[in-house]
Amino acid sequence: MKSTSAAELLRTARMQAGMSQSAVAELAKTSQSAIAMYEAGNREPSLPVLQRLLAATGHQLSLSVLPDAAVYRIADLALDIAQASANDEKKKLRYVFEFMRGAQEDKQLTNVLVSAEPRPTGDVRFDAMLAGIAEDLCVLNGEVPPQWVNSDMRTLTSAWWVSTLASGRAQALVHCPAALRRRGVMIDRHDLEGV
Repeated sequence: MKSTSAAELLRTARMQAGMSQSAVAELAKTSQSAIAMYEAGNREPSLPVLQRLLAATGHQLSLSVLPDAAVYRIADLALDIAQASANDEKKKLRYVFEFMRGAQEDKQLTNVLVSAEPRPTGDVRFDAMLAGIAEDLCVLNGEVPPQWVNSDMRTLTSAWWVSTLASGRAQALVHCPAALRRRGVMIDRHDLEGV
């Protein structure tokens, strides 16, 4: 979505209408100097004032809010995991690692990434992992974890060793983030950070 300033909107609407600043000012019950200041960006109109000025040119203001495609939230990650084949653990883990890479590289606000509670993935192991990752990201970035991470449904009854290799399990035993270990998800922090 392209960002447009109030000055650009007003100037474009006035020019499309073929009106002078004075004509717009007369219809909007304001001064020509006020219109000039708005169009120059020296003064910012309130939303009701901008609507009134645009209406004087025969235009209306229409706003829309669209999701930011550049932001990959943990709720989006859960949907991707849920849509993956039930047997395709590698693909699900690849999604997790992509999320972690994005969270580290993009420097998005952690609370934007983790605030919305993800829907169940269909795999309790990944539901627990998502809660652990969300809490860990918050702790690392000095933010308060969202309440959804504390759900009992996001804790495993027995440990899930993400790596099938003995060396990977040994590393997970030593370097597993506390937020994941507490939920029964045993993974080496380096696997999450080194993606």
